[in-house]
Amino acid sequence: TLFPYTTLFRSLPAPSMKLPRAGSTPVQDGLLARRSFLTLAAIAVASPTAPALASIANLRDEQFGYTLSYPDDWVPAPKPVKTHLSESLLQSPIRGVSLGVTVDPVKINSLTQFGTAEQVAARVLDTELTRDGVKDVFLRKVSAEEGEPPYYLIEYTVESSRGRKVYVCKYCIFNKRLYVLQAQAKQDTFDAKDEVGASVREALRAAVSSFRVLESPAGATAS
Repeated sequence: TLFPYTTLFRSLPAPSMKLPRAGSTPVQDGLLARRSFLTLAAIAVASPTAPALASIANLRDEQFGYTLSYPDDWVPAPKPVKTHLSESLLQSPIRGVSLGVTVDPVKINSLTQFGTAEQVAARVLDTELTRDGVKDVFLRKVSAEEGEPPYYLIEYTVESSRGRKVYVCKYCIFNKRLYVLQAQAKQDTFDAKDEVGASVREALRAAVSSFRVLESPAGATAS
């Protein structure tokens, strides 16, 4: 499924960077230390003004309580076997570029009860390393949007047997529901120095920035 790590917030205790992992090897400890260093080194300052989308569509899901904007040439994608309370997928006409939103029940009321943005990022990267074919992960950015509810934003690269992908993600917990927006693109596309690369980066970051949970979910609509 698109979001294999959402169970982190349901099944794992709040992480502690000081606790050793039982049965870890020197290699594993080295990897953890490197990822922890990358996490701390990537703490972001206040985010700049969100990029604007030239032509947008809006998704407003009243039933599960969220809204976001995305390029109007993106289309709904077929859903995999249902593994979440709610899952919405959108695909760009550019191959390998897409985004999805999942909603799942959790037992906590806020991301801050689980940990800081940096701690959540470390958990996400550790979990990505357990996926089939994944060789390494690289943290690119991590930041937090203060407020009620707070949001965590994590951007990272996954190197696997299927190539390299960049993931731009936004997390929120509200009313004991975990919301995850995950946008993705092939790294060659995302980091390209041409107009296509610039438009992909702008579109994904703008869509992620636009994502918000609603205070009073009721039904579901999209426009």
